[in-house]
Amino acid sequence: MSREPDLLGRVLVTGASGKLGRVLVARLLEQGARVRVLSRSNLPLGALWPGQEVELHRGDLTEPHSLRGLCAGIDSLFHLASYAPAPHEPDIYAAPGHWRVSAEGTAHLMDEVANSEVRRLVYLSTVKALGDALGARGAPASESLEPAPETLYGQAKLAAERAVLEEGARAGRHAVVLRLPMVYGLDGAGNLARMVAAIEARRFPPWPRIDNHRSAVHVEDAIDAAFLVAREACASGRTYCATDGQAYSTAWIYERTLEALGRPLPRWRVPPWLLRAGANAGSLGERLLGRRLPLNRDLLDKLLGDAWFSSAALEHDLGFRPRFSLAEEIERLVRGRS
Repeated sequence: MSREPDLLGRVLVTGASGKLGRVLVARLLEQGARVRVLSRSNLPLGALWPGQEVELHRGDLTEPHSLRGLCAGIDSLFHLASYAPAPHEPDIYAAPGHWRVSAEGTAHLMDEVANSEVRRLVYLSTVKALGDALGARGAPASESLEPAPETLYGQAKLAAERAVLEEGARAGRHAVVLRLPMVYGLDGAGNLARMVAAIEARRFPPWPRIDNHRSAVHVEDAIDAAFLVAREACASGRTYCATDGQAYSTAWIYERTLEALGRPLPRWRVPPWLLRAGANAGSLGERLLGRRLPLNRDLLDKLLGDAWFSSAALEHDLGFRPRFSLAEEIERLVRGRS
């Protein structure tokens, strides 16, 4: 995985201001690519990528006229843009903005691509487009399964995936979809970092020993995978999942964090029924208050349930080899907070 792709032309990145997008742009700049980013506002380019020349195109995926000229002179497109729910939206996966940005916005972007010379399209999607239920069957789910997303978020991402692959097939462009699970290594952001912080602050309950299976991937491995599918011709027209190859339980993460903090494992664990009662109360409170609370049914389902996916096809077809593990990231997060 040390060889970088031949992406030294002009590259367009959408969603560049997100945590994953920032790292992707930095990696592209390191290898000498000329990068253009799409943003609805004036990004602080100098602060995000100090000392680097990054071109900004002001535009909004939901406003097709603002995308005119976006793809002019572009060789490769990495599409990461997604809708970010507001704090007051209690059900983040049901927010209408997901369809406007991911589904309709990607269709608008592909209309602009259709009139350009873009040669490579890589869409960084999510395993939510495959469906939560498929990742909870007691074995890792793969991209060979028929997608069945349950949420509007997943449905919008699946529609976006299809738009990208259809444009690739229509014009003979190299087009690939890469589905990611939970991404870690995001400079203290993300679900893992929040969980570690809560455990350190003793705000996380003594977690029951439930052997659930959840997939994850380090941000650098995700970008390695994105570059790999962009480079390899045999990936064109395909959809791949990228993980770090492991499956983690919430109990394992909890105990590993305590060990990294130098604390003993608790003698008593919160019973699952009590967690469910608290989650039910949280969901009811959210409906009454119209804002998110620390614990609800969706969050508890994540913490107790499976979201298990396989990157075996990416490893077999393209030789993908992840370089990072969640155990190392937990150690790093704890050291960084001490």
